[in-house]
Amino acid sequence: MAEVKVAEQKETIPAEVKTPLYRVAPRYGVWAEDGKWIIQVALPGVAKDKIQIKTLKDYFQLRAQRDRVEYALDLELDFQIEQEKTKAAYKEGLLKIEMTEFNPLDHAFEVKLE
Repeated sequence: MAEVKVAEQKETIPAEVKTPLYRVAPRYGVWAEDGKWIIQVALPGVAKDKIQIKTLKDYFQLRAQRDRVEYALDLELDFQIEQEKTKAAYKEGLLKIEMTEFNPLDHAFEVKLE
């Protein structure tokens, strides 16, 4: 009788499915400029498609993943923003988010004199 050896199968997990081993807060800076708030975040080595940004009127959330590291940044804003006017650009490991501060008078009803 012949012996048959079955090769051991190694289970491989695609890189995008692996859960992060580490969660870290990235270095960032925030400043105001011409009625806008700018957040600049250092995300070295992160691919553009691995960055997720969410905003509420008074809350900002960032998640980005590189290898087994997840960058996480949650900021409660003490002002309100116009979410639909939020812009973001990513270049050479530096993410820049521009948020327009909400001005209620920009959305007020103008009363015409008779």
